[in-house]
Amino acid sequence: MKKITLLLFALVLFNLNNAQNIIWSDDFNDEDVSDWTLTDSDGDGNNWGDIFQIQDTATPPNPVTPVSFISRSWQGAPLFPDNWAVSPAIDLTNAGGTITVNWITQVAAQSWDEEKYSVHVGTSNDIAVLINSATSMTQTLGDVGNTGTPTPQSLDISSLAGEPVVYIAFRHWDCTDQDFLSVDDLEVNATTLSVDEFTANSFSYNYNNITEDLVINSSNENFTRIEIFSILGQNVITKQLTSSNESINVSEIRDGIYLAKIYINGNSKTVKFIKS
Repeated sequence: MKKITLLLFALVLFNLNNAQNIIWSDDFNDEDVSDWTLTDSDGDGNNWGDIFQIQDTATPPNPVTPVSFISRSWQGAPLFPDNWAVSPAIDLTNAGGTITVNWITQVAAQSWDEEKYSVHVGTSNDIAVLINSATSMTQTLGDVGNTGTPTPQSLDISSLAGEPVVYIAFRHWDCTDQDFLSVDDLEVNATTLSVDEFTANSFSYNYNNITEDLVINSSNENFTRIEIFSILGQNVITKQLTSSNESINVSEIRDGIYLAKIYINGNSKTVKFIKS
């Protein structure tokens, strides 16, 4: 039994250390890109975000894409896009392990589907600097079957771990008379976050089995977040915190052994509790 228990905890710690922690994301569902910097470098008046969903010509029309970030190389006539979209600042101070930018692309389900774009990631939001970033990639999309299938994409940006300010730039360029490029479900993920010890003078916790509350206390700093994981490493609760004395109700989860990862600013401490 002891060997099994130790193995289970080793697996939990492995899963926690290799879990994908979302550092930043934008799914564009609110159609608000006011925090992005958009540049129409070709000067034709067409840019990212002028439209957020492609629809067909049926009556009523049917969505071809989800609500997403869209740039076009054809709009009633051929366009010659050189459109830039630079994200708001992203903080990677406490990100570690493998850090990736992940997104989904989609192009027209037609033979005119060869949209070219680049992704540049760096510590400046100046496109003259970003264009020379060592962390970048360029693709020409489209497929032999002209299926228009949404396709997951990824770029490793681990070299930027620890940077307090990072920007992601999408450039749609060097193509014409195709149709559209859709970018959706953009995320920055890290496999590990900082595990520095709290700077609080004292920290305590206890689980109240009657009220089903996990109670945590810090002597001099406010908690900022808690993440609770099952024995299999599944995140079952995530909650933002604001004070130095918090009670987190866990009545919604099943009885069992759990690990709580508790944050004060960017630092964290992981504790075990048993709900029964």
